[in-house]
Amino acid sequence: MGLGITKSQFRMIAVLLCGAFLTVLNATLLTPALPTIMADLAVSSTTVQWLTSGYALTEAVVIPLAAYLMGRFSTRRLFIGGLSIFATGSLVAALAPAFPVLLLGRVLQASATGFVMPMVFSVILLIIPRERRGSAMGIIGLIIGFAPTIGPSLSGVLVDTVGWRAIFGIVTTLAIVVLLLAVKELKPFGEFRRTKFDALSVVFSTIGLVSLLYGLSTFSSSNSLAVTAALIVVGFAFIGAYAYRQLHLDEPMLRIDILKTSQYRTVVIIIALFQAALIGMETVMPLYIQGVLGYAATVSGLTLLPGAVIGAFVGVLAGRLFDKYGVRCPVIIGVCVIAVGLVGFVGFRVDSPIVLVSAVYALVSIGIQFTMTPVNTWGVNSLPNDAIQHAQSTGNTINQVAGSFGTALLVSVSAAASSQATWLSGVEQTFFGYHASFTATALLAGIALVLIVVFVRDKKASAKTAAAEAQDASAQGERASAEPSDAFVRVADKALSGMTLEQAMNPHAATISNAATMGEVMDLIAETDTTGVSVVDPQGKLVGYVTDGDIMRYLSRVELNVSNPQAGVSLSVKDDEALEARIAALANLNVMELATKRVISVDVNTPLDVACGVLASRKIKKVPVTRDGVLVGALSRRNVLHSVIGGVDASKADAS
Repeated sequence: MGLGITKSQFRMIAVLLCGAFLTVLNATLLTPALPTIMADLAVSSTTVQWLTSGYALTEAVVIPLAAYLMGRFSTRRLFIGGLSIFATGSLVAALAPAFPVLLLGRVLQASATGFVMPMVFSVILLIIPRERRGSAMGIIGLIIGFAPTIGPSLSGVLVDTVGWRAIFGIVTTLAIVVLLLAVKELKPFGEFRRTKFDALSVVFSTIGLVSLLYGLSTFSSSNSLAVTAALIVVGFAFIGAYAYRQLHLDEPMLRIDILKTSQYRTVVIIIALFQAALIGMETVMPLYIQGVLGYAATVSGLTLLPGAVIGAFVGVLAGRLFDKYGVRCPVIIGVCVIAVGLVGFVGFRVDSPIVLVSAVYALVSIGIQFTMTPVNTWGVNSLPNDAIQHAQSTGNTINQVAGSFGTALLVSVSAAASSQATWLSGVEQTFFGYHASFTATALLAGIALVLIVVFVRDKKASAKTAAAEAQDASAQGERASAEPSDAFVRVADKALSGMTLEQAMNPHAATISNAATMGEVMDLIAETDTTGVSVVDPQGKLVGYVTDGDIMRYLSRVELNVSNPQAGVSLSVKDDEALEARIAALANLNVMELATKRVISVDVNTPLDVACGVLASRKIKKVPVTRDGVLVGALSRRNVLHSVIGGVDASKADAS
């Protein structure tokens, strides 16, 4: 697929994507290694969970700073600096003699990821020409989405064969390789607007989030509940101060005022609950599989694989159902799937078959993914246009925090329940704690399910309209079966029995040279009031086709959205190019840059009914007509209908 870029720019994109892929992969690599790290470094589950919750928390703090950093440093310096920090963090983690040093390494990794990822996608959006962005973004989404599906399985194999430190050693090596490639290939690209840095907001959010999550995660193991309670109170206080400040800043770091829209606020709560349940579940599952069921890390990684792989694709299906049937249909399907999975979670035992565990996890993961896509779209659609661009960043930050919260909460519930089950011993006591966390997972997801069933509905007006349209269609169907229509068919069949495609087509269809600009194309479309123009070479051969839809796609705002709950990755990069600039660039663009090269056409000798079948099956309004590859006209639906009506009128006139 041609992306309309130079070889140098292609190499730049390849390096940037390698860096993004590595950082996303790194986010999911550690989960199966947690039980081994607990044993090697002699830490509890409530402590080791900070390797995942702390990672997500750091990203939540740093991501809002990405725009500020992009305005202060060149993209080359920012990427190389970020990868250097990432590689340093990976090396620190690989050599960590104690848990605090390992956690420091993870924090360094997360801080780099927090500003490198948004920068990478912003630069890619600028490098790729607008007319190629749609296809390119789909490919990029698949590349990045693939990373979290293989992370746990790869991690499990590494832990069982060469140890958990090798994970960080391999990541360090790969980061250095990408760093060297970046030094060679990357050049500063694009200028980003400088944004204000509000230090007080960063201080408020950091202190608030760290205090709250630390208080929650140590609740079950703290020697002083008063200190733990104080930390939670301080956390809420600083988060409240942060929210208050965002509402009163001229340029807030986070547009939390959009949460005043009740429909969107409901969606944010639902997705945050799902995110907390999903990320927390991914942390607890390997502990249960390895610590209770007694399987190796490889098995725990492979157990999560089916749910991750299938979940990565079901969001597309859910989106299509949303477009066709509205939000209620796909979310109810998702709710039913999740509900079945939650029953399985609560039903886990100390000797549950590993196949059952994998199937239950897959059901919950698939159901959540199936539900989140339509619910999120439904919520965003409730916002005014000027607020939509802020919805993703606000939702992303809340989701990162929710993932940290879910991990800390579920692991703390597990530790607290296990410590209280003094009448049990050994594996049964450990399982009692994990079973409590599974129950808490079911509770979190269950609250989200109730909110969906009660609040997530299609508008009543839409339902009434649909019912009215259905009644109209039924009435039209009844009329269509009446006697007069049969007479019409007989007359039309007689009138068209000898008509050829050449007689029905328009021999003077709009055409344009392949050397023309899109500005000339737009003038021609406006003059002829047509929806599409055939493009021909100097010999008159058909070489392309361009429509008003192609023009609309070019002028539309193109944003890059990468979302994968398994990896805790959810990013949206805005397209800030002004409409005037897009129109000017479009007008100077050669028509072949936008035109479809694989043109659907029919030969002039094709039977008319076969040509009608092409229009119907391909769902197109017009098809070029050629003779030996040379354009001779175009057949549209309108041409066919005019021929039908004209033939019927002529037959009636002859009959009279």
